[in-house]
Amino acid sequence: MRLEARINRHVNRLFAHGPDTLDNRELKEEIHSNLAARIDDYISQGMTEEKAFQTAIQHIAGMDQVMSGHRRVQRVPYWTALLQSALIYSLIAWIITIPTRVVMQGSAINNLLMLVSLLVGGAYVLYMLTNRTNDPATSVQTTVIRTHAFMQWNRRIWWLWAVFMIVLWGTQAALRFGSNIWFNRPIQVDGPYQFAVMAIAFAIPLLSVIIPLVVHRAYRIISKYEVSDVS
Repeated sequence: MRLEARINRHVNRLFAHGPDTLDNRELKEEIHSNLAARIDDYISQGMTEEKAFQTAIQHIAGMDQVMSGHRRVQRVPYWTALLQSALIYSLIAWIITIPTRVVMQGSAINNLLMLVSLLVGGAYVLYMLTNRTNDPATSVQTTVIRTHAFMQWNRRIWWLWAVFMIVLWGTQAALRFGSNIWFNRPIQVDGPYQFAVMAIAFAIPLLSVIIPLVVHRAYRIISKYEVSDVS
């Protein structure tokens, strides 16, 4: 049986006697996502698929913990991984926008992303230095995360980002082509430079995807740093 089918069967079995409510469907999706992420992590560590599956279902949170919607994660590794991901995303965005410096708008965005990268990088280094200790108490510190609320906000932010992009692209199109469309005139692009300026104006807003990506990453790595033996 394929791994995906085994995960589905295991999750369906957990909810076999539960009512088919929206909350339970969201919980099923959350548990499925956590199981899949944990199995992928175990396989990347060298486990076989069978061993990874068995280990994951043994360590997945109990139903009481799942139903409460609260998870404990290792605080320092969790925030370190999240800051590292945010730094990688901002650096990639900064590198991508370097060619756009040929236009004023692109240059401003590139400088802004460089500043963001420096701030996130500084926060990452500062956090690493602050928590660089051999104290055993620090290594077992945990943070409680409300996963239900986190999952809902994760979806909302993706929807808000989609609406934001539609509004920005619509505004750009109206400013650039509105008069042509209104007076039924053909849209003309005078040369490759103007085409590049227009393409950059439409492409740059896509970089705002960093925000939902960071939130999505924060949600995805909960299971990786989750402390299973919650009291």
